[in-house]
Amino acid sequence: MDGRLRGLDHAFNPRSIAFIGASENVRKWGFLILNNIITGGYGGALYPINPGRETILGLPVYASVLDVPGDVDLAIFTVPARMVLSALDDCIAKGAKAGLVITAGFKELGAEGAEMEKEMVRKARDAGMVLIGPNCQGICCPRNRLYPWMPILFHPAPGKVAFVAQSGNILNMLVERTVSAGLGVSMAVSSGNEADMETEDFYSYFGDDPETEVIVSYVEGVRNGRRFIEQARSVSRRKPIVVLKGGRTQSGVSAARSHTGSMAVSEKLFEAACRQAGIVTTSTIEEAGITAASFVGRPLPAGKRVGIITGGGGLGVIAADYCTEIGLDVVQLSSKTLDELEKLLPDWWVPGNPVDLVAGLDFTILKPVIEILMKSGDVDAVMFLWIGAPRDYNKAEVIVGEHSIDISKVWDIMDQHFQGFMAELYDLMWELRVPLYISTSIQPGEGEENGENQGGERPLNFPSVESACRAIRAMADHYSFRQL
Repeated sequence: MDGRLRGLDHAFNPRSIAFIGASENVRKWGFLILNNIITGGYGGALYPINPGRETILGLPVYASVLDVPGDVDLAIFTVPARMVLSALDDCIAKGAKAGLVITAGFKELGAEGAEMEKEMVRKARDAGMVLIGPNCQGICCPRNRLYPWMPILFHPAPGKVAFVAQSGNILNMLVERTVSAGLGVSMAVSSGNEADMETEDFYSYFGDDPETEVIVSYVEGVRNGRRFIEQARSVSRRKPIVVLKGGRTQSGVSAARSHTGSMAVSEKLFEAACRQAGIVTTSTIEEAGITAASFVGRPLPAGKRVGIITGGGGLGVIAADYCTEIGLDVVQLSSKTLDELEKLLPDWWVPGNPVDLVAGLDFTILKPVIEILMKSGDVDAVMFLWIGAPRDYNKAEVIVGEHSIDISKVWDIMDQHFQGFMAELYDLMWELRVPLYISTSIQPGEGEENGENQGGERPLNFPSVESACRAIRAMADHYSFRQL
């Protein structure tokens, strides 16, 4: 890692923070972001800067960074754009190592703002200081309890997914998708105008982070295509990068230019470059979030042969169609595998792949059926598709004579079986290196731990058959890239 990338350690692991533009006005980012730092539990020294206040949120306030009694690792700027350069001069004089410029009003507004931005970068680089932003939403590093960003009181838990986005709102949505999937965050950055540190720099930094397993990125434009591809390819050899591209149409290109001043490239050119760099491309926020989450806690499939297990025939048909359409191989199972399955399934079962459980209610066969397919050697990945009842399923009573029977308990029984063997199946998945992809409406309850995988995270439940299929294809492609 070169010296400038090491400078990002002072942003994501700061021992001290100077917050320039601190405020007690709840309508200002100078209050909301400062409050996020405090409520997030940051344990380092925190120095609010505001010449017009003595205390803010219970902390002593300093008129200037130069008045701070200790060293400053990270300087955060929320003052108006016209004040940033002079404040930066003070930070450089103080010896600050990194700057997070939340403030907007630079090159995205035109020539005058672009000149200010250029001068800001010149000053920082001459002083050996790295800058994030400007015109950005902030950063977070949960393992350090560091949340200097805009989402109000949003403190995701530590995890294995890193994020870099050229839009703060998209960053929030991507992080929320990951958190809702039961995963945590290693680091996240809203890169904004990328005046100094660019998307590919964060790829390289996150690529060297031992806590990060996958990188998710929202990109509107690339300044230096060759540099982007070279750094992305280097990181992709070790860790997957999942990208959502903005500015795929002329309307989107125009919006990107006014948003962050990005010079967007054509969709076809960008996708070709991504393939060259081993990047996984996606087209929606939901797809980006769920595809990235699929890489966490799951081995890569060594090929595109898919085995499908389904509780009903229709799901299997849809899955088989979609797998074939996106280039996966719904293979014929060997006679040995079919013979083993036939011992467990009803007489009316029709042998084949997908393996249709024909709506049977003998839930004890679920685990051995999945195991047979995972151990068969016929497939590189296994999909298990089941439509059960959600946890808040209303009681469904049937009147039998004088008695009322709650048949919704059938789903409780299914739930118990399903959650009970999940951890065992995930251990088997790692032993055999055959990944398992689950899509079911059954969800683990609050506080249930018996379904956790080796990393202590809940097994990912894909929200749709199609999302599970796309994840298999993305992971198989990534495996192929790493073998080149």
